Amino acid sequence: MKDLIERLAEYGLSEKESQVYLAMLELGPASVQDIAKKAGVNRATTYVMIESLKRRGLMSTFDKGKKTMFVAETPERLKHLSEVEMKAAEDKADRLKQSLPLFMALFNSAMETKPVVRYFEGDEGVATCRAMIGEFQGEVLNFFALDEGLVSLSKIDENERLNLNSRIHGRALAAVRSENKLPRMNPDTWQIREIPYEKYPFTGELVMSDNKIFVFFMKDKACVFLLESKDLFVMLKIMFEITWEQAKIFEQARV
Repeated sequence: MKDLIERLAEYGLSEKESQVYLAMLELGPASVQDIAKKAGVNRATTYVMIESLKRRGLMSTFDKGKKTMFVAETPERLKHLSEVEMKAAEDKADRLKQSLPLFMALFNSAMETKPVVRYFEGDEGVATCRAMIGEFQGEVLNFFALDEGLVSLSKIDENERLNLNSRIHGRALAAVRSENKLPRMNPDTWQIREIPYEKYPFTGELVMSDNKIFVFFMKDKACVFLLESKDLFVMLKIMFEITWEQAKIFEQARV
């Protein structure tokens, strides 16, 4: 019986609706008193459940003498309910598809004036952010310090990092500590220049494109900030370009 109640829940029936409907299936034509007793539901609630089932087309009534009798419709009606729900879901999806450009226009207009900041943490957070970076369509700008923190960060799902490195394209500015080596990067999709780490020491990594800025840090655990702001993106891109002009080509930047 529990399994049948769970199946009926998939069609939107509450537990008490399911109990009443199953009792009616077992009893055949019956009075509300008999249905309530069989279902283990009080009489007043049974009346409410019967009305709900009637609206769903799962039961009907007829008079027998002075009594009103209630009878469940064939369970094949559940198939019809499923078809109705599927059609409703398809209609909602179509309406959303038609309205989505309007929703996106409102979202994008807010994004132009109101920066959005999101925070991710741990290996799962890094994986989530890498997946979003993998969706970038335009040139990606990467600015990072190759220190112990970034070495640890790059090792989180190294295969996915390398796969991502080949899927996107862009330019990278690298500040590399003398004892570290540049992580493998695809020379066919990346241009890389170097800035002197000893002269400008810092930690972390910036990944920028499509008005989004990802800021990666590795302390006790990995953490990532995502900033979405057109104005901030433009400002940081200009700073990147100024630094790019002064930086030297990284001769060892090869996979």
